[in-house]
Amino acid sequence: MKSIVNILDSISIWSGKVAAWLILPVIVVVSYEIVARYVFKSPTIWAVETMIYGCALIYVLCSAWVTQDGRHVRIDMLYERLKPRTKAAVDSITFIAFLLYITFLLWACYKYAYKSTIIWEESDSPWRPPLWPMKISLALGVALVLLQGISNWLRDVYFALTGKTL
Repeated sequence: MKSIVNILDSISIWSGKVAAWLILPVIVVVSYEIVARYVFKSPTIWAVETMIYGCALIYVLCSAWVTQDGRHVRIDMLYERLKPRTKAAVDSITFIAFLLYITFLLWACYKYAYKSTIIWEESDSPWRPPLWPMKISLALGVALVLLQGISNWLRDVYFALTGKTL
């Protein structure tokens, strides 16, 4: 079980670190747009949309890493007062809700990406970049979060039952 958890964690960490590097091209695009707009008085039609897509990719593809690192949003009023094994037991049980939600989200993202890919969907903006890669990356990001959720669940169940970490 430890090797499965390590593999799933490694995938999340690797995908997050790779996606985090996308911030550099986003910074270049934003900087270019600022100079083009305010220095040369010649704004682009593509920079804002590129920045939005770049930030969306970072957000989506880093989500599994955030989940692996335990930095996702959680309501801590009661949870933080629990003992570690009780937290693990609660997390193991609430995994069912996570699994239902993420499975439906993955299914919807898959359908969304599939339809977009079939028609080679483009944006309605004047620049008209393809949207299907973004929709595929959304489904990929959700799949990565699902895998990390499974890893966290395995870790939580093991700790709740044995009191030992994997």
